[in-house]
Amino acid sequence: MEGIEPDPVLGQALANYPSDRTRPLILAGAVIAVVAVALNFTTAQIADWWGPAITVLITAGVVLVLGWYVLHLWNREIILYERGFSYREGSKTVFFLYEEIASIRLRAERLAYFGGLIRRSVYRFTVTTTEAERFTITSRYRRADELGTRLAEQINRALEPQIARRLDAGEKIGFGDALSLSADGLLEGGRGLTWSDFGGYRLGDHRLALLDKAGAIWYALPLAEVDNVTLLLELLRQRQTIRKPAD
Repeated sequence: MEGIEPDPVLGQALANYPSDRTRPLILAGAVIAVVAVALNFTTAQIADWWGPAITVLITAGVVLVLGWYVLHLWNREIILYERGFSYREGSKTVFFLYEEIASIRLRAERLAYFGGLIRRSVYRFTVTTTEAERFTITSRYRRADELGTRLAEQINRALEPQIARRLDAGEKIGFGDALSLSADGLLEGGRGLTWSDFGGYRLGDHRLALLDKAGAIWYALPLAEVDNVTLLLELLRQRQTIRKPAD
């Protein structure tokens, strides 16, 4: 990628996603304007010496608080590389290999305001490392939807061979707080659904429903509570395809 040097460990840069600085600037400007108008008709009208002094102090305090807020979000950036990514907050930059990521949870919502006149997409991606470190990527980043999709693809590419080896070794792979998958089938709490009884899955209303072979819902949970949801769906498709010829 032009403008970004390759990293000796992470490889070539694929894409960068800086923070969206427009929204905090607009918000800060709007708040300052409202405060300025309010002070103009209140403390600034006081003829005594302390009227202008209080006006200046309040204005300075509001500007300092909002300035800190804007600067706190200003120098944030995520750069995706071939073998990992960098995560920068201010002067601090942390580097991760995709193999060091244990899971990513994806959440997307379409919000409507004023009876649907204004619509906005909100994204929230929770990344957990193998060391149980956790951080969140939100719509504060430019092209957040693309960032979440591409990051999930890279993480899945690294996780897929690891999961295949663990399944072959007889391990259970967690895909949420209660849901896990093994070579024999699906597990939830103390229940199990073998692959021979697995009837597929259904997506709708931001939920994932797992079906038995009769088409009944065996277990359902919100998509936002599923770890590595796109990888799970691919594994489910593979096992459904394998099972069908034997039916």
